Amino acid sequence: MTNALENVPVYNKTPLIREFLSTDPESPQTYIKYETLQPGRSFKSRGIGTLIRSRVNETRKSGNKSVHVFSSSGGNAGYAAAVTCSRLSLPCTVVVPLTTKIHMIKKIRDVGAEVVVIGEHWKEADSHLTNEIIGKIDKSKTEAIYVHPFNDPVIWEGHSTMVDEIVESLKEDKIDFSRVKGIVCSIGGGGLYNGIMTGLCRHNLADKIPVIAVETVGTDALYQSLKRDEMITLDKIRSVASSLGSVYVTPETFEFAKKYSTKSIALTDDEVVKTSLKYTDFSNYITEPACAAAIHLGFYPEITERTLGHKLDKNDIIIIIACGGSTCTYKDLEDMAANF
Repeated sequence: MTNALENVPVYNKTPLIREFLSTDPESPQTYIKYETLQPGRSFKSRGIGTLIRSRVNETRKSGNKSVHVFSSSGGNAGYAAAVTCSRLSLPCTVVVPLTTKIHMIKKIRDVGAEVVVIGEHWKEADSHLTNEIIGKIDKSKTEAIYVHPFNDPVIWEGHSTMVDEIVESLKEDKIDFSRVKGIVCSIGGGGLYNGIMTGLCRHNLADKIPVIAVETVGTDALYQSLKRDEMITLDKIRSVASSLGSVYVTPETFEFAKKYSTKSIALTDDEVVKTSLKYTDFSNYITEPACAAAIHLGFYPEITERTLGHKLDKNDIIIIIACGGSTCTYKDLEDMAANF
């Protein structure tokens, strides 16, 4: 079997666009990196696409085994894996928990992946995948490529390409990096954040541009870990922002955050759901609460100033990563908002 995947694109170069979210003309400029334009409709396409393509190439160079991709995410990671496999003509199985929404299961199936629904939450789905499915395949004939939703250095390297593109965009627009006062991103288990930090380190910007990591109350594993100065694991997820629903962050996330003085904040479900609807109406992109967590700071620059600890002016720039996501419909957002 030949290697023909090295140059097959698995993610898109996305635009960095200035948006006027705040009505205050003296507020800092907001630039948004539109990861919702990825093939899998979220930033996950970068890292997961990079991981799958890399592992397939390694397998094909080392022998004649067939390849099968396995993911245990019922959210955006599972969809990104399925879309990547469709692009690369690879078989894909995605195991999702019972809490996964019907429209998300349909999206994953519609691009050709097999979907198995089992388990009360992600850990149970993942355990079934690793023990009952991957554990029983004939490994002499088939190479199982396991795709973790966020915890893999190859995934982080893939996500880091968005920083390369941000640097390129700023240079093209002749914007001095000193004007960039922060990068805002949502954070779940830490995959996106680790990718951003990897990219900033590569460009020698990690100690120059602070990152504001945004969670919701009930998914705030990083916020609580930094507050206690030790890694903690939440007992459960208590938030509608299901795409941020990891009870822990990776050790690398915690170390990056401490080393580079990352600012960590947690918003309420009420705040992010209202921003989801507000930004969906503004942009015409369905904006799930996990993505709205970061975008919220664009509408309310005073939160950014308070978090950074200093005033910003109209020449300063804040870059927000619109991480995307497909887990919600507009009706879902309206139903969530009705509960507040």
